[in-house]
Amino acid sequence: MFIVLKLKQWVTEPVESMALQAPRALAVSVLALAADFGIYALCLLVGMPALLAALIGYLAGGVLQYVLCSLWVFSTSLKNDALGFVAFSVLSLVGLGITEIVILIVHDCLGIHPYPAKFAAVGLAFTWNFLSRKYLLFRASRA
Repeated sequence: MFIVLKLKQWVTEPVESMALQAPRALAVSVLALAADFGIYALCLLVGMPALLAALIGYLAGGVLQYVLCSLWVFSTSLKNDALGFVAFSVLSLVGLGITEIVILIVHDCLGIHPYPAKFAAVGLAFTWNFLSRKYLLFRASRA
């Protein structure tokens, strides 16, 4: 019974261990990326420029990611949700900058299709987003 309860806790409750946070953050990022990329593709379908489509998709994925990170990935919840969302968004702007620069270079300058350009930005943006959230936003208070 103890093992089942511990397993349930590891799967459902926020945790402090990076060994458990990193795969959760990856799962959350995959969901956010699906929302981001789906909106990006839809915006491209209706004729929107790639950079604007990337901005809209990234912001929508960011909102989803904030909610899931706050509820499931990081054990340290923010005391002020509005302030926490603003801080999360400011940190995400660097990830958005990474995304925009990669798309600008890969798609606009090199002429490569916008989908591979978007995927080229994912790894760098994920790394920045996870580490900035772990160490700057959702860090545990030190006694």
